[in-house]
Amino acid sequence: MSPPPAVEQPAAQRTRRSVVGAAAQAISTWLPRGDVAELRRLSPHDPAAPAVWKLLIGCVPESWRAGPEREERERRWAALFMGMAHAAGLHNPSVPLGRALAEAGWSELRFVRLMRDTGDGLVDRVRRMAQYLSSKAQQADWTGVADLLLDQDGEWAERHRRAIARDYYRALYTQTHQSD
Repeated sequence: MSPPPAVEQPAAQRTRRSVVGAAAQAISTWLPRGDVAELRRLSPHDPAAPAVWKLLIGCVPESWRAGPEREERERRWAALFMGMAHAAGLHNPSVPLGRALAEAGWSELRFVRLMRDTGDGLVDRVRRMAQYLSSKAQQADWTGVADLLLDQDGEWAERHRRAIARDYYRALYTQTHQSD
């Protein structure tokens, strides 16, 4: 099967949102089921799975992976693909991650840990979160997960976390006050 048309968009025009969307589409439609299963079992410490490379090369612009931190970037993308494979078919750009987690009933304690974790701890939490969202058939914008994984330090990371938290707590507030 050929890759979806979004994957063929010129690299200069791609955004993180479009790349995540293309990867979600690939996982849901054109990757063989065996590759998706392989992604679910993936250890981001050893992202040698052929499915990872198919998605990296087919969806992620080379310039986004190049440079001295290339291997770490590739591991982070692999972690994202692993989570997306667990929640295949549930990517929806109109459902912010924070709101999706609140609507699915993800506990506040788990949410706080997800927002604070980095590195291997974050990868483990992403796996559990993906499995949880999948068990609830909860759609979510996986761009939020990409933001957590790809920007773990600095000002951008803080901005992403605040935006996710804003959506999570707004949804919790709305749920609480609608039942009054």
